[in-house]
Amino acid sequence: MTEANPPPTPATNLEDVLRRLDAAKVALIAALEAPDAAAAYEAETEDGESVRHALERTVDDINFYYGRLAARALNLPQPPCLTRASFGSLREGAMSLQVAHRRFTNLLHDLLPADLDKVAADPELGNFSLRQVLEMATGQYSMRAQQVQRLSAAARPA
Repeated sequence: MTEANPPPTPATNLEDVLRRLDAAKVALIAALEAPDAAAAYEAETEDGESVRHALERTVDDINFYYGRLAARALNLPQPPCLTRASFGSLREGAMSLQVAHRRFTNLLHDLLPADLDKVAADPELGNFSLRQVLEMATGQYSMRAQQVQRLSAAARPA
């Protein structure tokens, strides 16, 4: 590496992982706030997919999968009193997504670069490093943003 491009430090690596997670969440929120998303909220494809189902699965995954793994990796309790997502409106779902993300990132508030290598061992879910958990959550947000955009476009009148 040259002087102009020093190798990334563990702190920048951590910051990059968290920045990408937040950027992916912002992209999903933007897709949900698009005008077509409201019209497509209940509209189901032939496969039974809808913006509503995608949003409910995302919130459940953040609460029960990624949150559980992150809590195990950091030896923290999982937030109590969580229930499966069932939303009456797109607005309710988008707000719940932000609450779930906030709950998830609260688990990460004292995160140190070395914590990315901690392993979450769960008999039901398997073993993942915290870095893998965060990357999977980032991928989930990105995938769901694309899915919402696709479903919104498909529900547009021709």
